[in-house]
Amino acid sequence: MNVTTIVQHESAGEFLANCGSWLSRDEGLNHGLLSLAEALHSNRHIHEPPFAYCHIASKSEILGCAIFAEPDGLVLSEMSSETSAALFPYLYDKIGLPSRIYGPVDPAIRLGGIFAKTSDLAHEIHSSWKVHRLDSLQVHNPRVQGRLMLATKDYQQLVSTWGREYDVEKPANVNIERFLLRKLEDRLLYFWMDEEPKSLATLSGTTCKGPRISAVYTPRSLRGQGYAFALVYELGKRHLESGRPYITLNTQMGDSVEKMYDKIGYRVVGKKVSVVFRQTPK
Repeated sequence: MNVTTIVQHESAGEFLANCGSWLSRDEGLNHGLLSLAEALHSNRHIHEPPFAYCHIASKSEILGCAIFAEPDGLVLSEMSSETSAALFPYLYDKIGLPSRIYGPVDPAIRLGGIFAKTSDLAHEIHSSWKVHRLDSLQVHNPRVQGRLMLATKDYQQLVSTWGREYDVEKPANVNIERFLLRKLEDRLLYFWMDEEPKSLATLSGTTCKGPRISAVYTPRSLRGQGYAFALVYELGKRHLESGRPYITLNTQMGDSVEKMYDKIGYRVVGKKVSVVFRQTPK
């Protein structure tokens, strides 16, 4: 019988030192967990304590990892049903009922079910996501005027406005305006420029082998003209040509923007879900 051990880490840095190599074996799928740990380690983040970092192991073999940090909630790696069950008592004692659980489909749903049994709540999938990875470009340069530009603080007001519009259109677990302003400050926010900004996107996990594109946004009045396509294409091209082996991004299941990424050359490497809890009918 294999004996499992829960290993608690006191900081994001300690978590990365112990779990980073294991998570990097499947970095594309674990990118969200790695970039969250890196953000928390750098103190350049929008998360609120308390934080929890842990992994579960059998002898010296890591079986799964987890971080709790609001507003992301409980973020998981891939793990077996036995590992989920073994990890639950520690997590419940440490954080209680999380606001949400985010991770690969089976672990997130399984652990959500175990948490739900401790209360009068039911668990359900709030959103489903595909993880895409680009190893090589499949199209020629997009036919749209303009250029890729690293955004500067001169555009802070525009970024705030677009962040609020984005938040209304696609509400997220984080404050999008605040998220974008932090990316702008950290020089990780890019525009597609054609005399003026037409579309934006951000980067996360830049210390990983392959960074992740996120928060791609074009105002409604500027859509349908190829600006987001050009932005994502050129951002991927720049990093691949700089020697990065790949770049990733996530899309919400059923989002029509998937077709755009398919044309560029992104392929699906995994799926994730966000599980939340709700009151059961009386």
